[in-house]
Amino acid sequence: MIRLKIHEEIISLAKIGETLKRISRTGWSLAGVHCQRPESVGEHSYGAVLVSLLVSKVLVNRGESVNQNRVALMATLHDLPESLTSDIPRAAAEVGGVELNKNKSDSERKAIDSISEKNAFFGTLITNLWNDFSESKSIEARIVQGSDIIDMLVHALSLETSGVTPSILDQFFYNSYESVRSLGLDVFEDVFWELYEEHVENANRLGVSIRFIERS
Repeated sequence: MIRLKIHEEIISLAKIGETLKRISRTGWSLAGVHCQRPESVGEHSYGAVLVSLLVSKVLVNRGESVNQNRVALMATLHDLPESLTSDIPRAAAEVGGVELNKNKSDSERKAIDSISEKNAFFGTLITNLWNDFSESKSIEARIVQGSDIIDMLVHALSLETSGVTPSILDQFFYNSYESVRSLGLDVFEDVFWELYEEHVENANRLGVSIRFIERS
């Protein structure tokens, strides 16, 4: 494996980030959303970074021990594998069952290994952060996981505002709640319910039906 110089690693990783700007988030299209220009992975990653930083600040103010620098780095890097695998949305993985879910996980791990192997200076950092994120054990990883979901839901509401029917986007709220609840961080549940209430209001205004979610 050819090892890059540090300045070459910076350029290489920046180019991976540039690639993410051009890869569309396919989950919206699979749901039936038709947009003139779909959201890119890079745009979603920015949203996840922003939410992660905001949530981290809240948790620190509440007395939680959170490494905010680690949160920022993890949120920034968590979608890097998609520069090689493209976006594999949750809906597709669920349709494919256990085998596709495993293949998705294996593909992303191989992608992060490939990126890390080419970048000796940053490689260990990238691998450690991504492994932590994928295992969702640390509070920093759970913050990024939750922020990843919250940004998706914020974008769903943005699409509703632009004219997309809530009946199409309801699956993103309905399928996310258990994941949000499993994080064990109240701030994400509070944010989720605020977003869900807006989603319900949009559906009621248009007279379309959505699935009811009961708060546990």
